[in-house]
Amino acid sequence: MFQLGIGKQALKLILGQALRLLKIAIIIGAVASLGLLIGGNGLTQKHKQEEKKSLLQKENERLHLEIKSLEREVTLLRENPKTIEKVAKRKLGMARPDETVYIFEPGFTTPMRVKDAGLNLEKSQSLP
Repeated sequence: MFQLGIGKQALKLILGQALRLLKIAIIIGAVASLGLLIGGNGLTQKHKQEEKKSLLQKENERLHLEIKSLEREVTLLRENPKTIEKVAKRKLGMARPDETVYIFEPGFTTPMRVKDAGLNLEKSQSLP
């Protein structure tokens, strides 16, 4: 076997120093890795930004669909008199003078006419 002219004591001393340097290198590597993961430009920050981007894209798509729906509604309200009448009846409680409006209350078995219920629907006179 080939032997170096190094004694056991010197070999232990060299191995001890190498082991200490290895421990220091591992600690430095661990701290650097944590810095990459947690730091301002780290992986966790990037992941959070990607999640936020995804949520914003979904919200943007939802709002885009809502805008298209509202644009269709505006077009119908401008161009279709039946749509205007339907909205006036449903949202504003209006009725034509020759119409009888019935209100169905939960728990009642027979409908009430608006005149009998004592409701004032003067708006009903504004429909053609």
